[in-house]
Parts: sequence; C-alpha cells; structure tokens
Amino acid sequence: MSRLSLLLLVPVLALAGCGGKDDGAGELSLADKVAREVREEMATENLDLGRQSGLPRAELTPEGEMLIDGQPVGLDPAQRELALAYRGNVAAIAEAGAGLGMQGAALAKESIGIAINGLLSGEGTAAVEKNAKDKAREIETVAKSLCERLPALYESQQALAAAVPEFAPYADMDESDIDDCHVNVN
Repeated sequence: MSRLSLLLLVPVLALAGCGGKDDGAGELSLADKVAREVREEMATENLDLGRQSGLPRAELTPEGEMLIDGQPVGLDPAQRELALAYRGNVAAIAEAGAGLGMQGAALAKESIGIAINGLLSGEGTAAVEKNAKDKAREIETVAKSLCERLPALYESQQALAAAVPEFAPYADMDESDIDDCHVNVN
C-alpha cells in the first residue's frame, strides 16, 4: 500500500468509530477538533516520507527542510518553497480525509439509529435504505472533492522530485493513484 493510500485511509479508519456533536454552546464539535489537530500536527511535526525499500528514513520539516536519516539535505530557498507546497497539499488532503472520516462515522451512527427505530416502529427497510443512500451520496460528493485535490499533490510531488534528487526516490505517488481514487469513489 502506498503512502498516499495510507494517508487517505488512516483518518477514515481512525474516525469510523467516533461520534460527536456540536452542543450549540460554542463548543467545538469532534469534527472541528480533529481538523484542528490535523492542522496543528501538519504545522508542527515532521512529515514522514516513508521508508522505501532499502532507503533511509526521510522527512520534511514544517520549515520545508528535507531530512534523510535525521541529516538535513540542504535545500536552497526555491527547493524549500517546493517542499512547503508539497507539505501544504499533503496537509489539505489529510484535513479533508479527516472530515470525510467524520462524515462516515456520522452516517454510520445515524443509519444505525434509523435502522433501530425502523425495526422498533415496524417501518419498512425501504425508508432506512433511502436515508442511507442519500447520506452516502453526500459523502461521495465529499470524497470526489478529495480526489480532485490529488492532481495538485501529484504535481507538487513531481516538481519537488525534479528539483531535489534526494526526494525523488520517496516520491511514490503516480497518476494511477489519482485514477484509482476516482474509480473507488464512483
């Protein structure tokens, strides 16, 4: 599984069992808290570029510096700008993925409640199925918007790989990841 697949999957799986509500009293909803945590993590922690077979660990710092085995690569300002653009695209997808996970969790929670109410009230499964399909379409729309962010991530990855040869072996996203996202969402 590629790092991109993990990037898209981890927030969804991590949040699938979560539920939360906005109590209307100014409290942040769980979705807002998760989004804030993702933003803070991306702003303050190194981005792990993964450990490709036979390659040392590589990271991008919040300042746009590349580290290989903990040692700075020594990027010039233009390369650092490309690294920051790449990090920004990763951050946007991570935050959107967390939002998608929260919506999926809310759908599951709501669907279970509707199903239980339907069973207890004697209401047929048609209403339950219709609600689930309506909600699933909403999530599909959000997932499609997530897929639409992938070309920018790919382009920023390619630009960084072209400018920083040390980054190139860690650039494991390819155009098929974009195609796969669209196929899996439809």
